[in-house]
Amino acid sequence: MKKVAVLFSGGVESSCLLYLYLSKGWIVYPVYVMTGQFWEKFEYRRASSLWGYAKRTYPKLMPIKCIVTKTAQTKFKLIKTEEELFIPLRNLTLLTAVGSYAISKGAYHIGIGSLGLYPFPDNNFDYIKEVEALMSKGAKISLSVNAPLLGMEKSEVVQRFKDLVPFHLTFSCINPVVRKGKVFHCGRCIKCMERHEAFKDLGKTL
Repeated sequence: MKKVAVLFSGGVESSCLLYLYLSKGWIVYPVYVMTGQFWEKFEYRRASSLWGYAKRTYPKLMPIKCIVTKTAQTKFKLIKTEEELFIPLRNLTLLTAVGSYAISKGAYHIGIGSLGLYPFPDNNFDYIKEVEALMSKGAKISLSVNAPLLGMEKSEVVQRFKDLVPFHLTFSCINPVVRKGKVFHCGRCIKCMERHEAFKDLGKTL
């Protein structure tokens, strides 16, 4: 039985990755990595709700594992540009954080929902494969880091998975708004703007 540890934040890409592996019959271990960013507690809350929804259909979906580590802190409250969104060593931190947990579960595949859209030095195929090689060497086993959505536009991802993923439950916002105990998108940050563009062709605002 194939097993995979999926970096799962509850956003569009990571949710599509989660459903992609589940629909293929894999045992999926979703991992949320807390790195000290101020939006994460809200994001994790929404991700947990989506996990509960998916679990009703897919018994091979394992409980969410929350791993706490640290990356550099963002300097901006409302992030509107790619430059402001850059967090040094972000993908390296996420992948190495999930590595030991994946090995403990016998899951020698790790899934990351990177699209490669941002011009960051750690957001491309070569970098991911270099991390894969280092992790495999350090673990003395063959680990596979997979980014099956790499090279796609966000709108392409939405079109491909629109009949599989409950996009209304996904959440990706860097400046969350809480009203009456519920978490909503701010509608102004770069993540919200990207989300709006991705769903525009479906005639929806999610």
